[in-house]
Amino acid sequence: MTTQITPVPGDPSATPGPPAAPGRILLVTGSIGEGHHAAARAVEERARALWPGVEVIWTETLEGMGRGTGPVFRAIYAGAVRHLPWLYALYFRLLWRVPPFRAGTRAVLGRWSGRGIAAQIAAHRPDLVVATFPEGITGLAHLRRRGRLAVPAVALVADPAPHPLWADAALDLHLVSTDAGAALLERAAPGARVRVAALPVSSRFTPPLEPPAPDRPARPRPLVLLSFGSMAFGDLAGACAAVLDAGADALVGTGRNPAVRRRLERVVRRHPRGGALRVVDWIDDPAAATRGCDAVVTNAGGATALEALACARPLLLADPVPGHGRANAETLAAAGLATICDGPDALRAAVRALVDPVIRAGAVRGLAARLDGADLAADVAALGSLLAHPREHAEDRVRAQDSLFLHAETPRVPQQVGARVMVEIDPAGTDWVAHTRELVRTRAPGIELLCRRLEPAAFGAPLRWTIVDAPDPGRHVRPDVWAVGPGGTHATWDDAVTDFFGTPIDPALGWELQVGAAGDGIGVLARVHHSLGDGLAVTDALIRLLTDERAGAAPGAGTGGGAPARPTPGPRLAHAVTVLRGVASLAAAGPAGRSPLVGRSSGPRHRRVGVRLNGADIRRAARAHGVGTTVLVLAVLADALHHLLGPDAPQRVRAMVPMTTRTRAGVGSRAAGNRTAAVSVELPTGPMTPAERVALVGRAVADGAQAGQPEGAAAVLAGLGALPRWLQRRLVRVVYGRRVFHLLASVMPGSRRPLHLHGGLITAVYPVLPLAEGVGLAVGALNWGRWTCLGITADDGILDVIEGIPPRLQGSLRGMQQR
Repeated sequence: MTTQITPVPGDPSATPGPPAAPGRILLVTGSIGEGHHAAARAVEERARALWPGVEVIWTETLEGMGRGTGPVFRAIYAGAVRHLPWLYALYFRLLWRVPPFRAGTRAVLGRWSGRGIAAQIAAHRPDLVVATFPEGITGLAHLRRRGRLAVPAVALVADPAPHPLWADAALDLHLVSTDAGAALLERAAPGARVRVAALPVSSRFTPPLEPPAPDRPARPRPLVLLSFGSMAFGDLAGACAAVLDAGADALVGTGRNPAVRRRLERVVRRHPRGGALRVVDWIDDPAAATRGCDAVVTNAGGATALEALACARPLLLADPVPGHGRANAETLAAAGLATICDGPDALRAAVRALVDPVIRAGAVRGLAARLDGADLAADVAALGSLLAHPREHAEDRVRAQDSLFLHAETPRVPQQVGARVMVEIDPAGTDWVAHTRELVRTRAPGIELLCRRLEPAAFGAPLRWTIVDAPDPGRHVRPDVWAVGPGGTHATWDDAVTDFFGTPIDPALGWELQVGAAGDGIGVLARVHHSLGDGLAVTDALIRLLTDERAGAAPGAGTGGGAPARPTPGPRLAHAVTVLRGVASLAAAGPAGRSPLVGRSSGPRHRRVGVRLNGADIRRAARAHGVGTTVLVLAVLADALHHLLGPDAPQRVRAMVPMTTRTRAGVGSRAAGNRTAAVSVELPTGPMTPAERVALVGRAVADGAQAGQPEGAAAVLAGLGALPRWLQRRLVRVVYGRRVFHLLASVMPGSRRPLHLHGGLITAVYPVLPLAEGVGLAVGALNWGRWTCLGITADDGILDVIEGIPPRLQGSLRGMQQR
């Protein structure tokens, strides 16, 4: 892909920019005509004036789609418009009127162009991306939906009527130049953010400072500028003849096209007023030429039309080109900004009317009035606000990994994850509900996971997300503060968490917060429907929402803006083999069998308890046994179950252990959704020494990973996602429950450095995991500061020993330290 980096001009007099100033902007444009580049230049000009020192990078979308793509696209487009206009008009009509055709075209072009754009984003790491080219916009939307675009992305629509491919709800904002264009864009991409902005043209295109009075014309005959675009579509010579017939003078550029120049020179020689036609190869100063003429004639309604309107020049659209050209013309004509002239007679009549200086001056005054208050610099400056609230990921269709938890949910087993956040602070003197709601009001709009809502889906239609611009704090933060302690609303924090998670959360609401207060501090209880995200995504969202530091991604997790290297045939084949091995390994494991940890689920009010283990002790024990902390925590859990189950303890229980796929997929923790795959681990719960138990757990985890189980599980989920919803639901409830595993166990990173909420130290964060149908135990572990915090969920109708789990875990850890 060709990349142009424009040097930063050293202009000390440049106007200071707003506080939210991007350091680097990527302009995504394309070379089909010059209008896309003209709009990009307008953005660059305003950005340099607003933000001195900003680096502006240009990238050519078509070149990034592969060698020869640009010439082929330009040839197909030009050939269709010139020789098969009905075919291009049909293509444009299908894009508007047949949603599956539009969606398929977006998908193909987005995947194709997205690879090259992703490479440019990874190479230059911009703070803001602005696209002026439809194929570039589809590529950005493709990347956003896959969590690979972590910076704000804006579509600048350079036509009065947006092309259907110029819009996608996954992007942060669309700038259009007309109210009618905004309505069309919302029709093309329901839910898209759109703003009517000033015309995207260079600041040099402005009305003349002192237009001549109607009774004192500047020249004996009006001068008409004719421009049929860089590709010179249509009968330019015929339009020139019609202008001369009407009694006006004409200025026309050939675009250095010899065939066009020959046709225009014939008009000069043969027309009775041929001497009034000035033909030039190239107009060196189009802004001066536009300001200096009395009217503009064009046929596409693109950049030339917008430049004419910016100069308050009467605009005549002669035989508009099919498809987008006709749509532009109709939009401008309906707004009273242009006159459509179909055929030479209509053009002659329109020009002849403008020969009258009174009519011409009235048209100029009307157009100039439309420009009052329009300021592209202000529109570009407003893009800085997107830097404070970037939308990292806006996938609209629910992924198979996320829909799993919608299908696995039953009235007895809600699928909600969350945490208990404990803060060491005096609870008095602060309105904690108001403070928390203010955090939601100001920060939630920038956290994609918290802005997703599940759309109601028609029968047979795929499940989709919609994006809420500003989540309502009143809906998401409960209005009261629970008193926790003797005589309070709840006697213990465990009771409070059990109550809070005891009712299912509506996926249409998505998430909810409850504040509690005890004598030594406050706690914030957070629950999120599991379809919105996995433990890493939820933890990251809560950190960014609640903490004073507004910390970013969890340690070790990127933000996901980069693009993984494009796989070559060798790695693709190896991955396919790994997937097949993983599926075979999972299938070979067979049913989970009987266990005291499974049975009939008793209801949604599962018991929740929390326990803190010393993180240094865990790390020290893990080093002593030569394993990682995940293996050590699983071994501690297995040992605790051995003692708690007593004589009923089986030799092994099967745990489903989620493992993140974010690093391998090039997706950071800020990307919403579930990015995990599972390893089936046989936890040894029979009698043995701590060293033997740790060794067996370590071998089981390693064997599952080496057998390709995470890749196999991900492939199975992807396959389920291709099935009808009713069939997905049935199959999910077969594979996600007691038939396949006995318990869920997850070990997640958190934050080792101190974080605060309203000045108070966050001392601990206890994760909360859901159960699966028929499964009686789930254990989540999160490293926070000096502690490893464990959150335990149990169905006490299946497992009645939950209150004994915390002290038993502590005892098992002590045993692991004594080799």
